[in-house]
Amino acid sequence: MSARDPELTRILILELERHLVALDELVKLHPGDDATLESARRTVHALKGSAGLAGEPELAAVMLRLERRLREGDHAALTEAATTVRVAIQRLGAGERAAGGAWPAPPPDLVVGTLDPLVRAQYIAEVTDRLARIDDALTAIDGGPEDAAAEVYRHVHTMKGAASAVGDEPMAWFCHGLEERLRVVTSGAPNPEEAALAEVAEWRAVLGTLLDDPEAALATLRGVPLRPRTRPTARPAARQDDEARREGDGTIRVSARSVDRLLDHASGIAVARERVAARVGGALEHSRQLRKLRADLGDALRLIGPPRPWGAPAAALRRIERASQALAQIGDELDAAAERLKLSDQSLKDDAVAAKKILSTMRQTPIRGMFSRLAAAVYAEARRAGRVVAVRTRGAEEPIDRRLIEALMEPCLQLARNAIAHGIEGPDARAALGKPPEATLTFSASRSGNRLSIGIADDGAGVDVSAVRARAVETGIVTEVLAEAADDQTLLELLFLPGFSTRGQSPDLLAGRGIGLDITLASVQRLGGSIRLSSRHGLGFEARVDVPIESGLATVLWVTAQGVELAIPAANARRVRRNDVADTDAERVPHLAACLEPRLVDRPPFVVDLDGIDRAEPAAERESFSVGVDAVGSTEEVLVRQLSPLLWGIGPYAGAIVRGDGSIRLALDVHALAPRARALGRVPEGRISEPPSRPPTSRRAV
Repeated sequence: MSARDPELTRILILELERHLVALDELVKLHPGDDATLESARRTVHALKGSAGLAGEPELAAVMLRLERRLREGDHAALTEAATTVRVAIQRLGAGERAAGGAWPAPPPDLVVGTLDPLVRAQYIAEVTDRLARIDDALTAIDGGPEDAAAEVYRHVHTMKGAASAVGDEPMAWFCHGLEERLRVVTSGAPNPEEAALAEVAEWRAVLGTLLDDPEAALATLRGVPLRPRTRPTARPAARQDDEARREGDGTIRVSARSVDRLLDHASGIAVARERVAARVGGALEHSRQLRKLRADLGDALRLIGPPRPWGAPAAALRRIERASQALAQIGDELDAAAERLKLSDQSLKDDAVAAKKILSTMRQTPIRGMFSRLAAAVYAEARRAGRVVAVRTRGAEEPIDRRLIEALMEPCLQLARNAIAHGIEGPDARAALGKPPEATLTFSASRSGNRLSIGIADDGAGVDVSAVRARAVETGIVTEVLAEAADDQTLLELLFLPGFSTRGQSPDLLAGRGIGLDITLASVQRLGGSIRLSSRHGLGFEARVDVPIESGLATVLWVTAQGVELAIPAANARRVRRNDVADTDAERVPHLAACLEPRLVDRPPFVVDLDGIDRAEPAAERESFSVGVDAVGSTEEVLVRQLSPLLWGIGPYAGAIVRGDGSIRLALDVHALAPRARALGRVPEGRISEPPSRPPTSRRAV
């Protein structure tokens, strides 16, 4: 389809003329009437779509901005809309584009708006950080131009999205035009990556001015030649000004890449410290062996007795005595060396932990920025779906790594959209159920140790867990025994199975909650995390994302199950007790080995009582459960590393621990272990391995 199709242009002119009559009538009415502004908004919305279909993207962009202003109650936008349509008709009739000007010349209707104070600070911080990363990419010496160009394009695209979400129209317009310009300059260039970097470098100062003084930026773009004639130096003026302003407060700018490298080095120091600790243990063991040998020699001397003419020669006894004394001296020296190594190990450990904490803090930002972006997307989704939603937040000041924010944004956005599209009812339906027409969607964040928990909760329809149980048994996914014994949370986790739904019975039985959850879970598992679902049918639904904030030092409790040594986070272990019959009358305590791999095992001699992850919840509401183990060891502070992709989904594991001898142990994820333990605790003994029952037909879940 041609962008200047004559037939489409003719149809667009007819559409503009027809809607101009309606807009002129609305202008004559009282401009403060909300109904009038809403009618004008619907008219502008229709024209926006028509302009896009007719190949007039500039006019469509103008209509989009006018639509937003009308939605916000801007009375002046009504008159401007009528004027814009009238000018567009004249220009199209003269064979010109419907909207005048081309990037980077700002359109006449583009004005600087007022940002919401609740999101303004975070938005400025986000864009400032993106500009710094663009500067780093433009001046980087590591990597090739391909990586730098891809990184710059990604940051420009992110800035456009952030500006659009908060209503910064000038920044969103300029970044969109810059994206299109990058596509043009790289399409036929012999070195497209270098051409893209040169283009962004030329407009870098404009991006900075749009953030600091958007009025001046727009005025400059409207009043000077359209294209800058000189390329900025490797360090743009805007960046130099920023650095000059910071000279007085004693701070410097450090690139995120440098912080990442320093964190990698700090982790390497921690690994070296573990090896030193292993050598300390080896030295102590050798010292004990030498002392034992000396004791054996002493016993032998006592048995031999004093030198006698018919007994052992005196010279031999003296040599044995000297060997015994030498062994004692070597043992003492090894003990002293081990003590010195222990002191060095402790000092190295303290320094490595402190350095890692400081560097991690440099890369952190409050999670409220992510909540603001999610809220903007929720409001947009709610408007499209005809829902009325209020967003609430808790724990928005919780600090979080910037890289983790980017990784969590997409899965959390999918969960939030799922709540709007399939969970929250329309205003009329809510009123019929006795609920307020305005639904509530709550984002929450809490931290426990080195784990971050993000909650996305709504007060919508929830999920009918009994329907999940029936469908699971019908399709043979679980046995009837397990289905009856499993609690609601365990059954809800079936929604993560690809293709599991009840569409074969009723399209609304599960409220569409399973759509896309398998992909969302995979994204979270790649971060070493998990998702917990909870629901109250007719009252609401919550998805809680739990991820490690960083891999690092953690205090663990060592336990043994069926000959396998495992680590449990000490922060989640409430107590260890003997597995007495009196303590297990109400509920059978499952063996930890059976939780990891379903099988029949002997009664465990010890029980470990565990608390759930979310320490922000009241004690009565935390998920508490117990597992049986064969042996309990000591607590130890260890370095927990991220699991490899092969181990992400095979068990409730939080990470891997490399011991001093090179062997590997697995650390358990208490949150992922909880549903397994609770379900097995309710199943009668001897029935765990019962095969699932299949329905008589071959019908499968859609």
